[in-house]
Amino acid sequence: MDFLTSPVRYLKKKQPIYQISTLQSLIMGNYYGATTVEQLLRFGDIGLGMFHAADGELILLNHRCYRILGDGSARLAAMEDRVTFASVSFLEEGDTISLGAMESLDALRGLLDERVELLGANNLYIVRVDGVFHRVAARTERKQEPPFKKFAEVLAKDERRFVFENISGSLVCFYFPQYLEGVNTAGWHFHFLDDACTCGGHVFDIEMERGKALLNKTDRFVMDLPHNQEFQDAALENASKDEIRQIEQGGK
Repeated sequence: MDFLTSPVRYLKKKQPIYQISTLQSLIMGNYYGATTVEQLLRFGDIGLGMFHAADGELILLNHRCYRILGDGSARLAAMEDRVTFASVSFLEEGDTISLGAMESLDALRGLLDERVELLGANNLYIVRVDGVFHRVAARTERKQEPPFKKFAEVLAKDERRFVFENISGSLVCFYFPQYLEGVNTAGWHFHFLDDACTCGGHVFDIEMERGKALLNKTDRFVMDLPHNQEFQDAALENASKDEIRQIEQGGK
C-alpha cells in the first residue's frame, strides 16, 4: 500500500497532519481557495483553518466541516466550499488526560506543553478537548473582496470577537514545533465548537470547569501548496514574526 494507490488508507495508517497552503501565504493576503471541503475531508476528521476570501474560521470535527459566521454562529459547510488554508488529521486512540478546572487558555497550554516535553517537542500533536466551559472567548473574520489586504489589516478592520458562557463543547488543538514557524503557527492553535454545533471560532481564552483531552503524536507532515499565481509571486519571507503572532492574538 502506498500514497498514490490508496491515499486515505495510507494517511490513516501513518496519521500525519495534512496541510493546505502555508501560514506565510495567508498572512500576505492569499485568501484564494486552494482546495474544496470535499477534498479536505479525504485527509482528516479533525482540523482547523480558513475559507476562501477569509470568509470565516473553519472547524473540522467528527468528519464534518463548519464555517464560523460573523456573529459567532456555526454553519455546516458545503462540500464545494473552497478552503484557503487548513491543517487536518485523523484523530485515533492516543493519550487520554483528565482535566480539572482551568482558569485560562494559558493554563491549558502549560499543561499540554508539559506533555509535549515528555513525548518530544519536535514532533507534531493533535488534541481534542471535550469540556464544560464557564467562558470561551473567540473570533472569526468577515468575507474579503479582492484585491485582498494583508491579514493584519483584515484583523484590524474585519475581525469579529464574541464570548460564549456556560457552554459545553470541544477544543480542536494543533501543535507545531518552533522550526515550522511560518509554515504554521509555532506552538498551539485552538478552535472551539459547541456540542450542538451552533457556535464557535478561533480561541483566545477559556475558563473551563472540567474536561477530557485526547492527545495524538505524529512524526509525519504532508503539505500541498496553492496553485494560483498569487502564491508564485508572493515574497513569503516578508511575513514577519509579529504578523504570525497576530494569527493567535488578533488585531485588537
